[in-house]
Amino acid sequence: MARSWTPAQSAAINTKNKTLLVSAAAGSGKTAALTERIIRAISDKNDPRDISKMLVVTFTRAAAAELRQRIFSALANALAEKPDDKYLSEQLVCLSNAKICTIDSFYLDVVRSGFSELGISQSFRTADEAELDVLAKTAMEDAIDAFYERDAERISHAAECFVSMRNSARLADVFLSLYSATESLPEGIDLLRESAE
Repeated sequence: MARSWTPAQSAAINTKNKTLLVSAAAGSGKTAALTERIIRAISDKNDPRDISKMLVVTFTRAAAAELRQRIFSALANALAEKPDDKYLSEQLVCLSNAKICTIDSFYLDVVRSGFSELGISQSFRTADEAELDVLAKTAMEDAIDAFYERDAERISHAAECFVSMRNSARLADVFLSLYSATESLPEGIDLLRESAE
């Protein structure tokens, strides 16, 4: 039984020869629609696309793995209906090397391939979450100290709203928590600016 698609999903699946950005809430069917779009592109009789020439990026590793699995299942089902279709068979083989990844891993590959042009060491690596937390806290403490040096009265007044005394370590935690709470909102850090005004 064929799945029924919403008008927005149908547009995402069927729009061709244009740059397309799909933005939708969790659970809205983005992965299903993207899978369908890819399968239709691969199995297009007039202009079949090659999965190995596609770049498919997602936000999480889990989403990338799920997408790869869904494409595999859809290709396997299509091949079961047309077992003599060499192109579908090739696409199933090519899927293991297809560029289906997270945004950060895509850019990491770009940096790895161009490390010398970027003037960075070939042995660079990405920081883990614990390292990033330490760096963020250090940067925030440095920023707070710089504000104290420039305008002690103003930053002291702000600090009094959040902590009982000048404690840049505690204040840094508060500011980082505020940042963390706002970064997932559509307005982001601008929400704090608007609220302050």
